[in-house]
Amino acid sequence: MTSRPTLHIREWSATTPDSPLAGALLRGVRLTDADRALIGELEGRASLQFTELRSGLAISVGPHIGTVNLTGLRIVIMPKLRIDHLMSMVAYAFDLSDLIVTETQTTYATSDQGLIDLLGLALLRAVERIARGGLLPEYESRHEALPTPRGRLDLRHIATHARLATLRCTYDDLTTDHRLNQVLAGGLRLAAAVMQSSDLRLDLARAADRFFGDLTRLPLAADSLRSLVDDLDRRSSHYRTALTLVTLIHQGARLGAHAPDGELPLSSFLLNMNLVFERFLGRYLSEHAPDDIRISTQEVRGDVFNYLDNASGWNRPTIRPDFVFRRHQSTVALGDAKYKNRYEHPPSAAELYQLTTYGLAYAMPEPREVLLLHPLTNGELERATTLLFAPAAVAQQVRIRLVGVPIDGLLDGSVRDWWPWRRSSRILPE
Repeated sequence: MTSRPTLHIREWSATTPDSPLAGALLRGVRLTDADRALIGELEGRASLQFTELRSGLAISVGPHIGTVNLTGLRIVIMPKLRIDHLMSMVAYAFDLSDLIVTETQTTYATSDQGLIDLLGLALLRAVERIARGGLLPEYESRHEALPTPRGRLDLRHIATHARLATLRCTYDDLTTDHRLNQVLAGGLRLAAAVMQSSDLRLDLARAADRFFGDLTRLPLAADSLRSLVDDLDRRSSHYRTALTLVTLIHQGARLGAHAPDGELPLSSFLLNMNLVFERFLGRYLSEHAPDDIRISTQEVRGDVFNYLDNASGWNRPTIRPDFVFRRHQSTVALGDAKYKNRYEHPPSAAELYQLTTYGLAYAMPEPREVLLLHPLTNGELERATTLLFAPAAVAQQVRIRLVGVPIDGLLDGSVRDWWPWRRSSRILPE
C-alpha cells in the first residue's frame, strides 16, 4: 500500500493551507471521487468538515478523535487526554475489563497508529481469551431425514412414506454457529479493514479465519449489536467486553466504496468523545453520589410540549436531560454533559436554550439549578461561570452553572471524592 503523508490535528481545532505548521500538508490537496464518497458517509455522523479551497484543503474538527484516510492524506485527530487516560476512560465508560488498558498501552502507547489500533488490539485479545476457553455453544433445532431414529419422529410422514429407508426426525444439536460467535467473527473482519497497522490487520484477519472460519457470515447492524449486548446472560457474560468493542468499532468505522488498485478501501474511525464523556460521567456520578441523592440518566420526557393543532400528525417533541439529580424523590438539579473546551468555547445560544428548557420542565426549588458539565484536563483550572435566566415576565428562574470535571485527576487517582457541588450542603450553593 502506498504510504500517505500524515497530518496530526487536535480535537476541537481547525487548520487551513495557510496554517503555520500543518498548512504545508494541505496545500494543493485535491479530493478524489472516492474521498468525497467517504466524506459523504461521515456527514451528519461526525463533527469533521472538509472545505476545498483554491489553495488546498481546510479541515475543522469537533468532539471526535480517530483517523481518516483519504487518497493522498492520512488525518490523525488527537485527544487532549493522554492516550493511557483516554483508554482508561473508554474502559470505565463502557464497563470493559482492565484488558483494554493494561494489554494495549505497553504495545501501542508510543506508536503512531492511533486509537483505532488500541481498540483493535483489545478486541483481538478479548476474542483470543474467549477462544481459549472454548466458543460458547447453543442448541439449534434441526429437521433431517436420518437412517436411524433421533429426537422426535415425524410419524405422519413415516406413515405416508413407508418405503423410504430414512426417518424424518426433529432434534436439538449443539453448535457454535450462532449469532454471538457470528458477530465476533464479523467484528474481527471489520476491525481488520480499518486498522492502521498492517501487522494488526493481518492478525485480526487470521483470528477470524482460525476461530470462526466455518461459521455463517452475518452482516453487522447497530441495533442488533446493542440488543445483543443487552441480552447477555450468565452463560454468555464473558462475551461482553469483546461485543462492546465490536460495537464501538462498528459505530466509529466507515469504509469508502472505492480505492485504487492494490490499495485498501479508504477508511476512517472516529470516536465520539461526547458519548464517551457522557457515559463516563453517568457511571461516575451514579457510583459516587451522596447517600441521599439518586441519579437518572437519559430520562425522556414527552409531557413537556403539547400540540394544540397538529394537522400533519407529527410526533410530540421530547426532551432528554443527561442527568436528573433527586433527593428523596424531589428533583434538586439537572445536568448536561458537553465535551467542549470551555476556555475557548463559551456556552452557545443553542446550548442555553436547551438547558433553560430542561430547567423549566421540572418542578424544582427556585432558582432551578442546571449544571453544564465539561472536561478539565491537566493544567486547566475551573473558571467560575454562572448564568441566570430571570425574565421579568415570569416567576420561574433557571440558574445555569458551568462545572469542570477534572478528568485526568479522576483517572489517575490524584482527585478523590469529586462531586459537582459540596457534599455537606443540604441545598445547592448560591
